[in-house]
Amino acid sequence: MPWPFSPRYPEKSPDYADEKEYDYIIIGGGTSGCVLASHLSSSTTHKILLLERGPANDTYLSRIPLLSSNIYDPSSGAKSWFCAPMKHCNDRESLVCRAELLGGGSRVNNEVYTRGTKGDYEGWKEMGCEGWGWKDVEPLFQRMDKVVGEDAKKAEERGRGTQGQWIMKSFGYEEWGWRCLRVFTDAADKMGFSRIPDTNVENASVDGLAMIYNTVTEDRKRNSTFHSVLPREIALEREKHLTICTNTTVHRIEFSDDDGIPRASKVIFGSSVSKSTKIFEAKVKKEVIICSGALGSPQVLMLSGIGPRHHLEEHNINVIHDLPGVGSNFTDHPSIPVAWEIPISESIIQVAVSPLKAILELAKYLLFGTGIMSLSSQTLSFFIRSQSLNEDATGPLAKDSSYPNIEPTPTETSPLHPSKPQNQVPDIELIPLAVSATDDMKEHQSTFSKMGIFCILAVICNFLSRGSVRITSSSPHSYPAVDFGIFSNPDNMILARRAVHLALAFGKTMLASGFPLLRPVTFSSESQDLDVEHGDHEEMDKFIRHRV
Repeated sequence: MPWPFSPRYPEKSPDYADEKEYDYIIIGGGTSGCVLASHLSSSTTHKILLLERGPANDTYLSRIPLLSSNIYDPSSGAKSWFCAPMKHCNDRESLVCRAELLGGGSRVNNEVYTRGTKGDYEGWKEMGCEGWGWKDVEPLFQRMDKVVGEDAKKAEERGRGTQGQWIMKSFGYEEWGWRCLRVFTDAADKMGFSRIPDTNVENASVDGLAMIYNTVTEDRKRNSTFHSVLPREIALEREKHLTICTNTTVHRIEFSDDDGIPRASKVIFGSSVSKSTKIFEAKVKKEVIICSGALGSPQVLMLSGIGPRHHLEEHNINVIHDLPGVGSNFTDHPSIPVAWEIPISESIIQVAVSPLKAILELAKYLLFGTGIMSLSSQTLSFFIRSQSLNEDATGPLAKDSSYPNIEPTPTETSPLHPSKPQNQVPDIELIPLAVSATDDMKEHQSTFSKMGIFCILAVICNFLSRGSVRITSSSPHSYPAVDFGIFSNPDNMILARRAVHLALAFGKTMLASGFPLLRPVTFSSESQDLDVEHGDHEEMDKFIRHRV
């Protein structure tokens, strides 16, 4: 039935599940939560409850690729707060972002579908993680994939699937909406790097410019896990045995004593939008499954009495199980925005500063499914192992060179040897974007929101530094304290410098080809010149700590 006469998504308020019993209760309706709810509810013998902090937000605007890719816009379902002061970065407080709606991050991200490299999985297998080798997971990926578009046949030959539920497509060189991305690609060619048709298949090269798959449908609509595996049609069809409670905050899991072993028996929850303090409870027969992400899962566990004893006792939480690892060993892949001013006409910002341009582009999308609005902001990435770069990180290692004296990034589980699976994994990624990627929202509003920007995000992939996630109170409505631990391991600064050097080299090559990079706006020419004059990297280190 066409909109607006089609039935609404069958989301329930938390009181609907009060005092009911379920076989499985899933906490968190993000990417994995949607997949599990869909899989478990495929059998009518199971009664499932899915609890999600945010709404379904099943709207037309949420399907428009460019408009829905904004992690700083609360109306999209993305939420943010400040992290703990980063002591190795002058006590800066960066933004922590997460998605709070069905489908989680797959509803607001850049729609990049990535499996990870074969080396990732082979490394985990070598560490003893049974069932996580490449040969174990590749068939599962193929079963999920549904590559569409002109590239589908070639993708299938490379090892992609075409019959799954998660729809994705690759945009060709001429389809990219912003010239700077094509010039970046040409620069990679000129610098001697190779192109990789698909970086996430078995025989893919590790180093080079990667054409990526975006989770958009053939008619250019965002295709999150929510739309793929738990869409309105499935949710309505299974409504009798699958209950989806949205705008619901989980307070804690309660346990019963099963011969001296705690067993999850019920989940306590309330509304995340109502001012009422009323709480509800649902009983569970089989399992409580926590799918609340890297930030939410440790919070739920600690509120339930599972975590570091001393930390729980600080907040007067009854300790069910003293488990120090909960919320510890937190890691991410931080990025440094190396950005230049470019003409507004070359940047995504053109639709923000010109209402007429925005209306025209929206009309193109609504009428024909084309134009800027139909595109993802990221359609390619550049991946490389630092050991594959020359000494000053401005280009690839010469082909006739022996294995370089620049060591690969070490890991805590593998020696430094190029044949190890972990060393067949990129430790640097460059993401070219036709928009600013600063995390300073005041700076963005005052300066970058009115300026054409080309940004290369220099990403540290194999990040050795470790941080933590801790609760700030016993209230489930309080955001957790996130300590990124950035540069707590000094080796990461060496890698960060090489990533920035490489990004600057791309910028120089693009400028030499005639592309109008008007001026650097995050790492000034004056600062770069000072490092050259003094023969050190003092200014670059300041820039990295200020911008990471």
